[in-house]
Amino acid sequence: MRGNNLIMGQIHKIFFIVLCICLVNCKKAHKHTAIDTYFGQQIHDDYHYLENINDSTVVGWIMDQNTRTQNVLYGISGRKNLIVKQNNNNKRNYVISKLQITDDHQIFYLKRNSIDNVSRLYYRKKINDTEVELFNPIYFDSESKSEYQINYFKPNWDGSKIVISIMKDGDEYSQMIILDVKTKNILPDRISNCKPTIGGVEWLPDNNSFYYSHFPNANKKNKQTNLNSKAVIYTLGTNSNDKKEVFSKERNPEIAIKPEDFPIIDFSDPKSQYVIGKIGESSPYSNSYYTTIDQLYKNKHTWTPLFEKTHKIKNYKIVGDNVFFITASGSPNFKICKTNMHTKNFDTPEVLVAEKNNEIIKYFIATKEGIFFTTVINGVQAKLYRYFDGKQTEISLPKPAADIKLYTHGTKVIIAAKGWLNKTKRYVYRHETESLAPYNLFPDQQIDTFDDLMVEELIVRSKDGVEIPLSLVYKKGTKLEGNTPVLMRAYGAYGVSMVPNSYYPFLLYAREGGIYAVAHVRGGGEKGDSWYKGGHKATKPNSWKDFIACTEYLIANKYTSKGKIAIWSGSAGGIVIGRAITERPDLYNAAIIDRGMLNTIRLENGINGANSAKEFGSVKDSIGFKALLEMDSYHHIKDNTNYPATLITTGMNDTRVPSWQSMKFAARLQKANISDNPILLKTEFNSGHGLQFTKNKEFETMATALSFALWQTGHPEYQPKE
Repeated sequence: MRGNNLIMGQIHKIFFIVLCICLVNCKKAHKHTAIDTYFGQQIHDDYHYLENINDSTVVGWIMDQNTRTQNVLYGISGRKNLIVKQNNNNKRNYVISKLQITDDHQIFYLKRNSIDNVSRLYYRKKINDTEVELFNPIYFDSESKSEYQINYFKPNWDGSKIVISIMKDGDEYSQMIILDVKTKNILPDRISNCKPTIGGVEWLPDNNSFYYSHFPNANKKNKQTNLNSKAVIYTLGTNSNDKKEVFSKERNPEIAIKPEDFPIIDFSDPKSQYVIGKIGESSPYSNSYYTTIDQLYKNKHTWTPLFEKTHKIKNYKIVGDNVFFITASGSPNFKICKTNMHTKNFDTPEVLVAEKNNEIIKYFIATKEGIFFTTVINGVQAKLYRYFDGKQTEISLPKPAADIKLYTHGTKVIIAAKGWLNKTKRYVYRHETESLAPYNLFPDQQIDTFDDLMVEELIVRSKDGVEIPLSLVYKKGTKLEGNTPVLMRAYGAYGVSMVPNSYYPFLLYAREGGIYAVAHVRGGGEKGDSWYKGGHKATKPNSWKDFIACTEYLIANKYTSKGKIAIWSGSAGGIVIGRAITERPDLYNAAIIDRGMLNTIRLENGINGANSAKEFGSVKDSIGFKALLEMDSYHHIKDNTNYPATLITTGMNDTRVPSWQSMKFAARLQKANISDNPILLKTEFNSGHGLQFTKNKEFETMATALSFALWQTGHPEYQPKE
């Protein structure tokens, strides 16, 4: 009888596999070849028509793909159990985000309690006072069926009022409201066409007016959507249309502001007389200008050049007339310098902290007690220093940290440290003892200490001999005999680092018996400015070749083997994953690409195309075209090839990476793949770039992707249902 059950179980599994193949591959997108010519080279594009995502035929194909994908993913055993495990962890924890503290120590933060699906806004008058709930977004519009979330907030300088940015469903633009902190009343003001995740909000010293970025073409869902944004000043109690334009392409024709640029105002000190105007774009560096706060109020200001993009200034702080800043100019590992607002000598400034050989200077703050700064080694080992009276002193940490951020709250210096297995712990610097003491804002936040897991930091030589940091997290006692499943991630763009973070779903993968791996590939910022430039435009192939080298290292050293490796990234990280599976499909058994850049020679045809070209290159010049074609995963798919199982997800409202990039890649991969591995496309009609998930949506999304990876790498508890 038991033998019959086993036989029937095998039959069910075989049936499920056949069903997957039929569901996903039987109704493929039809080919309709378009031909583009770049510098004499013809590029055949079989699925160009899928770029018209409003066409009824295309929409029908997308919906059919969604149905087929859901049937496969929902048939994976253990998927719901991963949701349960996330919920069980959530019952023991709450999630804190976007902490802000005023100079007089009023504390504002978002908190998602275990019973909540979205975060609420809370307040404490002082650190030891009882927390007060200020605003719950679920009550914002009780008559609407939409789900609202807070994606940004900013209190004014005295903490009496606070700007709150509200997003609904999958919109990428928001509206802003103003809350009176004392009464908890929402003021009548309503401000639309906002995206405060770009440029933020800066209150002016009067505590009654603030800057924000206005997007006149918001939600048009075409190539104009992000263009011609304006830095404006809004005064409470006025009509939302009565905003004062202070920095924009239209107002400032003397400044070379392009339509795709983001004019931004920086005013981070109510005592300062200077206001900074920056030209925000995809680059880590920017051209910057300044005026005075008095001139800004009068709206008769002119913007005087301060520093240029070529000065490679990563961060700065104006104290009185002095300018302290971190720069990569002549120092790819960064140095801390000083000049003043009169001389503006950014070419040959006074060097306070010179570049370090093996450490990257990451953050700094300037205080009366000196300059505090942090460094990082290989993106994963952080150190803390104090520069005072011409001398540097390393400050001992209570426990090792992988990432350290710095804040000033009044006269206090606050240190926030975290790692792969540690949520953020905060400390205050004690000047009298030159040491750190606990700053227990949220002393009970981390219940789970992850004592069953361990971290291993490795160095892998890439194809050209460059040393690549590789981070691993797995259960203590794991026998590394070449059969352990691996979930491997990377990003490698914009100079952004894969910062160590104890994100529970990835640690859950390790608890399920796998290895969670992060490859710190070139194009990111883990090893400074040269590391960023090493995976940028023409050098972009280094990003995925570093990733492949790390994969081969794990196989060669018996951490895992072929058929046991799932890889995952999104957005610009989609280039790494897409090119890894098109260059070495034999290495991987599963790939997850979330809203990925996969058809880079067409990137400029998307909403954010002109800005993306600054990071990846333009097809308008021959060198840029060649680089973009080389990193184009869609055009590197080869017919009659065994490709790994691939889950491709996208959002129809995405203003950063066009959703049709994922659709075209999926259609082409389905046509070319001759393996039995499913190629799945999941399109979310009410979602954007995936930056703002509710708890339930987050848990379901992570469980689905993790179960897909575990299924495809052979975990016995995540196989098709019998």
